Amino acid sequence: MNRKKISLLILVLLFTLFHARFLEAENRDADLILVNGNFYTGDPDRPAAEMLAVRGGRILAVGYNDEAERFQGPRTVRLDLEGHFACAGFNDAHLHMLSGGQSLGELDLSGVRSAEEMRIRVREHIRTQPAASWIIGRGWDQGLFPDGKWPTRALLDSIAPHLPVYLVRTCGHAALVNGNALRTAGIDRNTPDPPAGEIMRFPGTSEPNGILKEEAMGLVSRHMPVSSGDAVFQAVQSALDHVGRFGITSVQDNSDPAVLEAYSRLLKAGRLTCRISFWPMLGAGMEQARILRESLRHPMLRLGVLKGFLDGSMGARTAAFLESYSDDAGNFGIPQMPQDRINAMVLQADREGFQIALHAIGDSAVRMGLEAYSLARRAGGREDRHRLEHAQVVSEQDMPGFRDIGVIPSMQPAHLIWDMAWAGDRIGPQRSAGAYAWKSLLEQSGHLAFGSDWPVVPVNPLIGIYAAVTRCDTLGQPAGGWHPEQRLTAGQAIEAYTLGSAYAEFMETEKGTLEPGKWADITVLDRDLLNAGPEEILRARVIYTIVGGNVVFRNQ
Repeated sequence: MNRKKISLLILVLLFTLFHARFLEAENRDADLILVNGNFYTGDPDRPAAEMLAVRGGRILAVGYNDEAERFQGPRTVRLDLEGHFACAGFNDAHLHMLSGGQSLGELDLSGVRSAEEMRIRVREHIRTQPAASWIIGRGWDQGLFPDGKWPTRALLDSIAPHLPVYLVRTCGHAALVNGNALRTAGIDRNTPDPPAGEIMRFPGTSEPNGILKEEAMGLVSRHMPVSSGDAVFQAVQSALDHVGRFGITSVQDNSDPAVLEAYSRLLKAGRLTCRISFWPMLGAGMEQARILRESLRHPMLRLGVLKGFLDGSMGARTAAFLESYSDDAGNFGIPQMPQDRINAMVLQADREGFQIALHAIGDSAVRMGLEAYSLARRAGGREDRHRLEHAQVVSEQDMPGFRDIGVIPSMQPAHLIWDMAWAGDRIGPQRSAGAYAWKSLLEQSGHLAFGSDWPVVPVNPLIGIYAAVTRCDTLGQPAGGWHPEQRLTAGQAIEAYTLGSAYAEFMETEKGTLEPGKWADITVLDRDLLNAGPEEILRARVIYTIVGGNVVFRNQ
């Protein structure tokens, strides 16, 4: 080989080596570096860190501050967390984004303490909405009233005779309507109760008193104005902005399919600021589910579970129980479907490879769900990860079923803050011991997913974490907590809102902890949740919400 060829070969080798090192440096450069953080990673092999580097929307490295320079490039953004606490982004395992977003613009009746206070709020809202064709609101709870009695249409008829009023109870399983709304829907003394609902009547008569439960609510709601596409889009945008303020980077959303057009528009425009797992209804048919499984495959928008209902709510006395309500003898609740029907629906969906989540609050509904899942498993179906949503009251003998069948309890700890005022009266002391049993279910299942059920309760995960740690209301009552043996540690509660929720949607390899390779979904707070007192958890504020390495919320 002559000298000229040798020189050329050396130049090629040097160029190749230089180019390889340049590419290596480029691949090491981070898009974002977070330094001076108090990171709770959720990774048992490296539970704490000071620095986190992000590239391409995923975590590149987790380590110490002095390692940051290895990932610094000319275009790297560096963010100093100033010692603040950071963890994997909160993942709300159960909420309703559309109704949550809509509720932000509706009459808010949360916290009303009497029928009179409720009437005053409605009257004031009517005064400020002179052009409204309907008055729509939600959030009331008769369990907070001094007498605990249901409000009736008489509360509304004197102040709103000229337009229909539809006010949803906080649980979403009952509504108070006025006489105008009843007339609009054609409901009178001769209207029969629907199969899975109830039209409550004035005592001693057949005259509707304005309270509609479960399927009876639809007799009126179907006459309400249908939200336009623009209105749905605005509600979804409002919901996304709202959840971002609370450090939520993923949601598992049971909403009307109308939200999908809004999500798709936002995704195409690069403005979808939260990862969405969308839940169609189990009863909507397999064809729709198959289509959505093929079309919803984006990291920001994907298909989740098929959702079914087995009962209602304890607050509305429609949750299904094995024994009657302690404060309403003879009332066992309102099952939403017979056992053979839910068995058939679960078996079909399971055979087609779909994950299923069943709403089950009372112990009878929980047993129905476990039986359906057990049948599907015995028929050769999925091995695990079907879900029971809420699981608020579980009989002791059914607890092992969560472990034996591989069922995930998906629960909303903040419910207890508002429910404990009347839950003991509804179900008595014996069943109360098995109510909202987060610790027992975690021990049985090995997994626990937390969410809010927003707009039933506020979406803020910090309220749920506080409830899980204390089992007290926001005033710290009762002292020591309601059945304190079911309290969780702060670490367990955070894990249920992060890794537990990710596991419940088969995404634990992609998110839920702060580890290299996972999505850079991060929540930064102004105080250390692991070492804060309970009242400090309630006062904590989100500083940054980061989704895929992008800051989607910054607390100014």
